[in-house]
Amino acid sequence: MSALPPHLAQPLAPYAGQVVVVGVSGGADSVALLRALVLAGARPVAVHLDHALRPESAEDARWVAELAGKLGVPYESARVDVAAVAAARGWNLEDAARRVRYDFLGRVAKRHRATAVLTAHTRRDVAETVLMQVLRGEAVLNGIPAERGRVRRLWLAVPRADLEAFLHALGQSWREDASNADPTFTRAWIRREVMPVLSARFSGAEASLARVARYAAQDDGALTVLASHLTPHTPLQKQPAAVLRRFVRRELVGAGLSFHAGHLETLAEGLGTGETVHLTLPDAREATVTDGRLHLLSQPWPEPDFPLPPGWQRRTRQDGDRIHLPGGTRKLSDVLTDLKIPRGDRNAVPLLVSGEGVQWVGLKPAVWAVGARAAAGVAPDPIHAGMGEALTLARQAAAEQEVPVGAVVLGPDGKVIGRGRNTSRADGDMTRHAELAALREAAVTLGTPYLGGCTLIVTLEPCPMCLGAALEARVGHIVYGASNPKAGALGGVTDLLGDHWGHAPSVTCGVRAAEAARLLRATFQGIRGASNS
Repeated sequence: MSALPPHLAQPLAPYAGQVVVVGVSGGADSVALLRALVLAGARPVAVHLDHALRPESAEDARWVAELAGKLGVPYESARVDVAAVAAARGWNLEDAARRVRYDFLGRVAKRHRATAVLTAHTRRDVAETVLMQVLRGEAVLNGIPAERGRVRRLWLAVPRADLEAFLHALGQSWREDASNADPTFTRAWIRREVMPVLSARFSGAEASLARVARYAAQDDGALTVLASHLTPHTPLQKQPAAVLRRFVRRELVGAGLSFHAGHLETLAEGLGTGETVHLTLPDAREATVTDGRLHLLSQPWPEPDFPLPPGWQRRTRQDGDRIHLPGGTRKLSDVLTDLKIPRGDRNAVPLLVSGEGVQWVGLKPAVWAVGARAAAGVAPDPIHAGMGEALTLARQAAAEQEVPVGAVVLGPDGKVIGRGRNTSRADGDMTRHAELAALREAAVTLGTPYLGGCTLIVTLEPCPMCLGAALEARVGHIVYGASNPKAGALGGVTDLLGDHWGHAPSVTCGVRAAEAARLLRATFQGIRGASNS
């Protein structure tokens, strides 16, 4: 251990006695890592991949094999025609070499049951990567990650010169890869042409670029955590652009879609402004932003699960389609627009149509024409019906000059077990909210304060107090109608469910929202009119 400087030894200490796979190209960095691991008491497996890109590559493989033999460490190698792989897959040469290399390292690690795959990237590699990210216009200048899967890069803060000094002290030679001097490779061009110019003017350029990468990685980690707290009901227009970009990145990666930094920026901007954006991603996949929501894949629209009444037929949208709703007959196209159905999906939505017009629209939840549900012999939807009862309670509150909010609680069987409406003015108590009254009655009905499996339905997005009560009661599902921009705790002001409270109910928003919003507007207009007269 005396020949191993402390700043090289310390990152390797956790691997003492462990089997680790080490990628060894024969260059100074990887040779230094192999030698250092032996001195640190680890059990390295030296792995070399011949990329078949240079005439002397076979000699590099023999050299690494001899070194492994001298050190008494296991050795594995393979030869892959990387140029052929790149041509077949449509990858650039550098990307193909990286993918093939890490795939081989991973397979060897699995075979040897290694605890980690170690590579010898240094501060110089980080600085070069940051410059490449700048020139490509990438969204985050985070350099090279210290960890990815089982891969560990332990010397990212170490200058390359320190490794060469370590090898000289051991009397250890290494191989020079001729491709490192080939300016047709971007990294080689940056290393030979760009970094010397920058370092001549700024002596600490390499360290400064590595610091940029470290800070950017830390910032990205923090912002990614914030993005992970966004829920399907969170109004995205209130989020910072940096958080939205990471939210979009998470959604695209989760959907297995390819993208570039420009796609992130365009989609995030659409989410932030509420504008509609349509993009064609690489691989000809579509992404749409509409009304502050991101749509990546065509939705599986529900099909009718009931026998069709005589004279009804299934088809998709046609020009002139109309549907009779409680507020009157409307164009179907206007209904789909109001419901924020992405433009590209509207022609795929299944319809049931009779001679009297559209009777059923296959959305989630389904839209029924007036009287159509009874004609089809389909029982009322518990959520829709429950919101109807909550609206009736809200109208009663409005008639008594209270804030027009009503609430019901559905039991596990879908039946109403609790009802409530605002009575704050009558009781002289600002905590007399509809949700609390409904939760109390439901607890009495069930004989327990815990309402798991129950659904709280309220005409207006709950405030923090009422959301807290629902969480304490372990309500399984919260449904609300209109958003509450002044006091909403599910996104109107802030999304309290973005934090971890130990219980996470599912949330459905916007159910009969237009009816709830109209009642609120009419009530407050009446109150203002009375006060001005």
